[in-house]
Amino acid sequence: MKGKLSEYLRAVRKGGVVVIKDRETPIARLVPFEKSRPRLETTPPTMSLKEMDKLKFFRPRGLKPGDLEKALREERKDRFDGLLKRLSQ
Repeated sequence: MKGKLSEYLRAVRKGGVVVIKDRETPIARLVPFEKSRPRLETTPPTMSLKEMDKLKFFRPRGLKPGDLEKALREERKDRFDGLLKRLSQ
């Protein structure tokens, strides 16, 4: 194994996979390193909330244009007010 390590690393660098065995029993796999991706990827919005309000098929029944934006602003205000209250104590 030690004598062929450089050869194995070259093979992996080219995208190959090396299986390491102990007396014909596979014990490890040497694979190319991949940078880990974030668990949650964000996607930038494709339209504004005002544009979404104009979509007839998107709006649940009973909501009027502007209701969604108003609810989000109130939600954020409540969180912000709670944070300010905790910081002032």
